[in-house]
Amino acid sequence: MKNYITYKGEGGRLDAVVSSLLGITRSQAQKKIKAGRVLLDGHMEKPNKIVSHGDKIIVEEEKPQSKMKKPAIEIIYEDENIIIVNKQPSMVVYPDESHKSGTLLDAIKDKIKISEKERSGVVHRLDKDTSGLIVFAQNSKSEEELKRMIKDRKFEKTYLTLVWGKIQPEKGSIDIPIKRSEKDRKKMEATFSGRESVTEYKVVNYYEDMTLLQVRLITGRTHQIRVHLAGIGYPVVGDKTYGKKDDSSGLDRQFLHACELKFKLFGKKYYFKSDLPEDLNNYLMGTENEISS
Repeated sequence: MKNYITYKGEGGRLDAVVSSLLGITRSQAQKKIKAGRVLLDGHMEKPNKIVSHGDKIIVEEEKPQSKMKKPAIEIIYEDENIIIVNKQPSMVVYPDESHKSGTLLDAIKDKIKISEKERSGVVHRLDKDTSGLIVFAQNSKSEEELKRMIKDRKFEKTYLTLVWGKIQPEKGSIDIPIKRSEKDRKKMEATFSGRESVTEYKVVNYYEDMTLLQVRLITGRTHQIRVHLAGIGYPVVGDKTYGKKDDSSGLDRQFLHACELKFKLFGKKYYFKSDLPEDLNNYLMGTENEISS
């Protein structure tokens, strides 16, 4: 957008005139002039050019950037009942006290045909630094049914995770209750005074000092996989909250990816799969190279 101004003053330097007309500092005016955003009678001039009465000043205003810019997301499936998103790491699922905007829900809420609650459409979640598949309900009926299925354990969620150590046995179940920590309310802890929590795992591959696991959630407590695996002595690689204090992986986030979703909604069977994202796959490939060399 360009503003046309006819100068009616007694004269003065161009930068001083622009500063006065726009209500900005002289240094800001000089930057605009040097960037070619200010023309005097149709010509670019230096900041010290003298402006005369009746001269026409043209100022090109910069376009304001939206403060509510929607984050880029990868929608892999959509119908009248659900939206399946392949969530990127470092993205929060829904707004909270620490993240008012820029969430995954912000990016898709225009599609969701529910507006009764702040978190309408959300039926489960992924931690901020966990990547992979997540489902959102498109309407109240599907939201209610999906939540019921998750509660009744008819909604299968499978993850890939890399943990420190060589876990034994190769297939097992972790059945330890979880509750919020009384010492740190942002953390959870495995304790027999908590709520029932069950995680099943099986070994995909062993590495020199790590194990790649396929993990299936039977219940869905906050931070469940990370808390359970750390609780039995095999913390998730890269986990800065529940992981090894001397974690030497160099990963920027925990190695945890929601790779599969399987459920049946209103008589229709759904199955979705997501490969490891580039950062985790590259790390795994590097680990394999280190062992073979």
